[in-house]
Amino acid sequence: METDCRRLVACTAVLLVWRLSTAAGSEPAYRLDKVADGVYCAMSSEKAYYVTNSVIVVGDEAVLVVDSGASPSGARRLIEAVRAVSDRPIRYLVDTHFHFDHAFGNAAFGPETVLISHEATRALLGPEVLSGRTYRGFADGLPARVEQLRTQAAAEPAAEKRREIAAQAESLDAYGRELATLTLVPPRVAFSERAAVDLGNREVQLIFPGRGHTAGDVLVFLPRERVLCSGDFFNGYIGYMGDAYVDEWADSLERLAQLDFETVVAGHGAPFRGKARIALVQACLRDLWRQAEGLRRAGLPAEQAAPRIDLRAHATHFPPLAQPGFNPVAVRRIYEVLDEREARR
Repeated sequence: METDCRRLVACTAVLLVWRLSTAAGSEPAYRLDKVADGVYCAMSSEKAYYVTNSVIVVGDEAVLVVDSGASPSGARRLIEAVRAVSDRPIRYLVDTHFHFDHAFGNAAFGPETVLISHEATRALLGPEVLSGRTYRGFADGLPARVEQLRTQAAAEPAAEKRREIAAQAESLDAYGRELATLTLVPPRVAFSERAAVDLGNREVQLIFPGRGHTAGDVLVFLPRERVLCSGDFFNGYIGYMGDAYVDEWADSLERLAQLDFETVVAGHGAPFRGKARIALVQACLRDLWRQAEGLRRAGLPAEQAAPRIDLRAHATHFPPLAQPGFNPVAVRRIYEVLDEREARR
């Protein structure tokens, strides 16, 4: 799916590479894609764990960063990357949502930076996030993944490839140790529907389009530049749904479509242009919800329903859907939402 997104790239980005260390495998580089004057998609080259795009927005007086990434150590390198393009103070940090790969770097930013999110995200970034499905689904598998990589490295005959795999294992192991001592920092400022900040000759709008990928997705919109930073609310493909409101997501995307944007900097993958994929994602989400709701009504538990979901009608646009069956985590989440709604009646 990420490859599919890259095919959508049409913006003539100026490519910068900010090397933060020359030690092989120790520190990732940040690649900065310039998507507009003073606006950069910050992409880490780290491959050992799930990597998230951040965005750097530079105004005449201050800088705003969108998403702090998966760890404080990574966020400190992001801050150094900011310094490659601006010496202005980093006055604002926006969490697009609460997932670990977007908000666990918050602690790296000092008190001079105002952390902002939707009010639901602020509530979700408490200690309970560490026991939640999304974080545990990643963290619980870390030790086994490290050992798998080390075994793979030991069996690899090519020296360069062996070193690359071993470096991934050590990076992932170090990340696990960092998570064990993580300090969660929830946003200081939260809003319900809309907010705006002025960076000095640059307006940045913060918009809650409605529940979707999570309960508190935030869009960061630059109206003059027609640039949208969409987090994981709109990546152009069918993504993770472990905390989603799938039927509401399709409707919330309609509100996204009303914004006058041209370039999308999503939470993962390369920047791309246009709105064409909004309707495609909506159609797939609605089909998924309809099928899951019908299987639940027929009395099938989520684990039995997941293999029966058939989204092959959407595979032309989303190739991973070419086989029947869908992620059980997403189907369980749909059942949870339906159960909650029934309980409130």
